[in-house]
Amino acid sequence: MKICLVTNEFPALTETFITTKALELRRRGHEITVIKNQDNVVNDSHVSQVKQAGIKVLSYHSLQTKKGIAKAFLSHPSVVIKTVPISASGRKKFKQHLQKKLLLKNSYDIIHFEFSGLGVAYENILDSINTKLVVSCRGTAEKVKPISEPNRKEQLKKLFSKVNAIHCVSQDMANTITPFCSEPEKIFVNRPSIDQTVFKRAKPYSASGSALQIFTIGRFTFQKGYLIGLMAMRQLKNEGVKFSWKIVGDGPLKEEILYHIHALQLEDCVELLGKKNRDEILELYNSVDVFLLPSVYEGIANVCLEAMSMELPVVSTKSGGMEEVIVHGENGLLCEIYDPGSIAENIRSLARERAQLKILGSNARKTIIERFTISRQVDVFEEEYAKLINT
Repeated sequence: MKICLVTNEFPALTETFITTKALELRRRGHEITVIKNQDNVVNDSHVSQVKQAGIKVLSYHSLQTKKGIAKAFLSHPSVVIKTVPISASGRKKFKQHLQKKLLLKNSYDIIHFEFSGLGVAYENILDSINTKLVVSCRGTAEKVKPISEPNRKEQLKKLFSKVNAIHCVSQDMANTITPFCSEPEKIFVNRPSIDQTVFKRAKPYSASGSALQIFTIGRFTFQKGYLIGLMAMRQLKNEGVKFSWKIVGDGPLKEEILYHIHALQLEDCVELLGKKNRDEILELYNSVDVFLLPSVYEGIANVCLEAMSMELPVVSTKSGGMEEVIVHGENGLLCEIYDPGSIAENIRSLARERAQLKILGSNARKTIIERFTISRQVDVFEEEYAKLINT
């Protein structure tokens, strides 16, 4: 199959699940092209793999910056000249032209928009594309935007009417978008996956009596529930529980989170590590005991799947599709949303009964191997793509 994946950054530092999917599809012999809509920091550890695999990467140049205008002029000088002066309408016209040109650059069997927000951005040109279209629904665009942006519900309805299939990362996500989809038969659930051969524990847990090492990865946004997590840490500290919470990430709420750490007097036990590449994250996974997800909503968090594959017990809120992954007390621990007391209770139990770490961690990895491997996920995508092509 000739498959085009439309995404943001590629290969991304954080959205590694898209890179993993592209590499596995290519390994199976499919011709893969990726259209990326942003030129931000890339994951250096994946760049060489993408090149060696022969994945073609095309870029969309925005007219919002001087750099983007320069790149656009070099690739499409006549179109840029026609839109000068570069007004808002000119930028929109050029954007739609270039989006269409990139999508029509090759004859694809499948074009898959990896986020519904991207699908909305391309919606005006979809009618002119004679290719089977797929869109993925993963979280923010479906759970938050319809609340914060009055016109997003209508945008999703238009998008879902034009695509041929709608991929949801969880049953919870499928339930979320059903009100916006007049053809529910288009919806299929294919849960996230990871490469369990990469995410494999190599070091023991901390010794009993030492500080429990807690780890979180996630952007500094309200979604991730950091204030709730910090309130739980304050409660644990008041009780005399020894712990250290390391957080990898960055984002718009960094200043706010730093203030909360200071106000709650947690500087000695909470550390913000900034952005890290995959190799650095693997090392961190190997040096900690517990993974914490205090989110207020999720699709299914890929970082939790990575942590489970690393035999880390995951303490997660019952957000989004996380209850479709974690069975409380069997392969992880579940907390109520917006409940720092529930988070503190679960972490306290792990700090006091270290034997739980190995039991929960071992069961967590078994769950990943049985249900969340990249091989299983790509099997489903291949099957769904083939259905579309054959019809």
